[in-house]
Amino acid sequence: MPEMDLEKERKILDRQITFFHFKRAKRKIEKCIKWAKKQKDNFFLNYFLAQRYILKEDFFKAIIYFNCALKMRPDDGCAYNDKALCLAELGRYREALDCFNEGIKRDKDCASLYHNKGWLLNFLGKYKEAILCFKKSLELEKDRVESLYSLADTYLRLNDREKAKDYFKKTLKFIKGKSSFIFKETLKRLKSLK
Repeated sequence: MPEMDLEKERKILDRQITFFHFKRAKRKIEKCIKWAKKQKDNFFLNYFLAQRYILKEDFFKAIIYFNCALKMRPDDGCAYNDKALCLAELGRYREALDCFNEGIKRDKDCASLYHNKGWLLNFLGKYKEAILCFKKSLELEKDRVESLYSLADTYLRLNDREKAKDYFKKTLKFIKGKSSFIFKETLKRLKSLK
C-alpha cells in the first residue's frame, strides 16, 4: 500500500461528499481506514470509521466515533464539523449549533465549520446569521463553491434577487468540473431569476 497523507485524504473526501461523489468517497474511506490501522493512528481510524457510518446514514454510530476522535484531538475543527452535521441530521439542532460553536472556538480557521453552521442557520430560517457564516467561510476560502451557492440561496430566500443572481454567477465560475448536479442546479436557478 502506497504512503498516504491522511490529513490530505480527508480534505479530498470532504470535497467528494460535498459534491455527491459517494462511490469515490466510499472507496477513499476504506483505503484510509486500512492505512490508519496499519499506521496505528487511532485518531484517523476513528475519524474515517465515523465517515463510513455517515455514508451508511447511521449518524448515532458516527457521533460515537467522532467523540472518540475528539478525545484524541480536542481542537480538530473537521471532527467538530462532521459531528455537528450528524447531530443536525438527527434533528438535534441546538446541540449541532453548540457543536459548531465549540469547533469554531477551537479552530477559527476551519471554513467548513462556518459554512455548515451557515447551512443549518439557513435551514432554521435565520438568514442574516447564515449570511455572516457563509461570508466568513469565503474569507477563509474565497472560491468555496458551496458557500457561494448557499449565499445565493439565502439571498433568494430574503428576496434579494440581485445579490442572489450575483452569487449564482460566482458559483458557476468555480463549479465547472466539480459537480454536474450543482452546476445544473445553479443554471436552473439563474434562469429563474431572469
